[in-house]
Amino acid sequence: MINVISVDSKPKAPVAEGTVREVLSPSQDGTRVRVAIEEVEAGKTAKLARSSDRTQVVYILEGTGAKVTYASNGSTTEKTAPRRSGVYLEPGEEASVTAAGGPLELLIVTVPKHSGKKTDTASPTGYVFEEAQLRSLIDEKQFRERTFWVNKETGLSSSWDLQLGRMRYGPHAHSPRHVHHPSKTSTVTPEHFYFIEKGTGEVKHDTGTLPVGPGHLVLIPAGEWHQLVASESGFDYIEFQAPFDFTTTMDADPLGKNWYIKGTDDGTGKPKLWVQS
Repeated sequence: MINVISVDSKPKAPVAEGTVREVLSPSQDGTRVRVAIEEVEAGKTAKLARSSDRTQVVYILEGTGAKVTYASNGSTTEKTAPRRSGVYLEPGEEASVTAAGGPLELLIVTVPKHSGKKTDTASPTGYVFEEAQLRSLIDEKQFRERTFWVNKETGLSSSWDLQLGRMRYGPHAHSPRHVHHPSKTSTVTPEHFYFIEKGTGEVKHDTGTLPVGPGHLVLIPAGEWHQLVASESGFDYIEFQAPFDFTTTMDADPLGKNWYIKGTDDGTGKPKLWVQS
């Protein structure tokens, strides 16, 4: 059953750098993914400790002038990061985010390493990213736009642990009605959620609809048909799937399946088709 979780309903727990809300956790919700919202006070630092078996992402939801430090394979990178930037970490790597320019609100997502699908490299590495500098995709109706922060097929990450990024819907835009299942070669049940930042609308499922809006995390089990429909406000939200090793079946919607690379030209004045598996 689809579950709509209000982030505001989750209690804030004190931590050294501020407070944290546990939105999803393996121990409390039976998920493989952990999702947390952390508030970092001005001048303090949130640290993502090195993990032996989990991939981690930290993303700046609110705040400016953050100092991001990323350490991998004995080298350290430091950057000043604007809002809507983040760090992707493979197991064995570590990072910190310092609220150097004022308080910050961070999204933290961690997932188990997915070893069921071979990677192109024996030792995948993470990276610091800035959303505004990443490639965006548009659908054929041109009322949905997506920007991946982590995705194997866009050439960003080198592993199949998760797919994560931002989606924007125009007024009354909608996804095709669709369902996700594990791939034929995967033994892991995929997990999927939307985290709504702006806009209102509904998630349609086989027996009805659920209203959704800002501050809602929509957890969608594998095998559950669903369709996200925006109101006149449109949507601005974060979409997650893990592992990135699943299949998708869609209802008939010939204009809803294909995505195109924004800002490109296929020679006919149209953007190039993004070819995905």
